[in-house]
Amino acid sequence: MSETVFRVRIRCTPEALWGALTDTDVPRPWMDGGTVHSSWAPEAAYEMRAAGSEVALGHVVAIDPPRRLKATFDPRWDPAVVNEPPGTLEYLIEAAEEGVCELTVRIAGLRGASAARVERDTPGTYARLKEWVEGGAGR
Repeated sequence: MSETVFRVRIRCTPEALWGALTDTDVPRPWMDGGTVHSSWAPEAAYEMRAAGSEVALGHVVAIDPPRRLKATFDPRWDPAVVNEPPGTLEYLIEAAEEGVCELTVRIAGLRGASAARVERDTPGTYARLKEWVEGGAGR
């Protein structure tokens, strides 16, 4: 099993960052235009989609807006990963300094092709999130 941890500082409020991560049915340029759909209530299901296909599925494990979201994470982006066991995805948002948040992304428990892709793609995905939010989309 693997664990990928990525931290990034983003010039925004915790609420703006929370919205960028959890707004439902809104295309995310930082995630290749994909959308996520959920009520984000405890134990609620979520579905991430891109280009008309499921990318990941899961359920909310813990939520404390705008500070923490932990969910199961079951990748579906490729037939090679569908039968691999799910892991967890956790977002932690902390105020770092005036007008800056630190986002910690922790993806754990994946194996095989899922773990390899998460390890490879996570830094770029959240660097794009930073650019998008700081460019005014998250304000």
